[in-house]
Amino acid sequence: MIELSGPSMILPVEPVVPAVRANLDVYLPEADGPAPCVLLVHGLFAERPETMPRQSRFFRDYASHLARKGIVAAVVDHDLTDGMRFPEASAAVGRAVEELRNQPEVDPDVVGLWMFSGGGPLSYPFLADPPPWLRGLELTYPMLPAEDIPGWPTMDQAVAGTKTVPTFITVVEHEMPMFAPDQQVFLERVEQMGSPVTVQTVAGAAHGFDALEPQPHAQKAVAAGLDWMVWTLT
Repeated sequence: MIELSGPSMILPVEPVVPAVRANLDVYLPEADGPAPCVLLVHGLFAERPETMPRQSRFFRDYASHLARKGIVAAVVDHDLTDGMRFPEASAAVGRAVEELRNQPEVDPDVVGLWMFSGGGPLSYPFLADPPPWLRGLELTYPMLPAEDIPGWPTMDQAVAGTKTVPTFITVVEHEMPMFAPDQQVFLERVEQMGSPVTVQTVAGAAHGFDALEPQPHAQKAVAAGLDWMVWTLT
């Protein structure tokens, strides 16, 4: 068994031991039969981190919470662990989704995606051209580029997709200056287009709050995000 490291997520959980399946760590619920699934998509690292996301307590905890609630959850390492390699990371996430959908424990027609932080742009291709199996998308303190990444869907194309893909966004009061302006533009476009996006603002919180101080209102915000994904998929 691989030893995990790094901070835990602030909402306590009894950890689930993952099944290692090629490029994924898959966290399985106790119930039998095909279940909805969620792929957890990590953020951006300027250089390879000492602890890769698949070996982090943080993503283990998120995936364990989902598994305890009856959802198959998977964690993937992608190319944003080595700088801003968005095309390569997008391809890796696409392969990971198909690998997850092909697991015998999974209902391949009921899939959620959950992007964190600098992984936010990886949501744009899925929102701009939503596949029929995508039933929910969640973004936690996301990077949401207003200017195009070369060859990438535009913000307006992504926002248009939120009209048909249930979407939940968690933002924090004290966001990093490099993220906050584009988040605001994205939310303004959502409002202008009339998209039914659920927006949660965590008062007094900073980027990465879900691995920091376990204050009750922050724990409540994490629980709300988990509950929304479970409710949306089931």
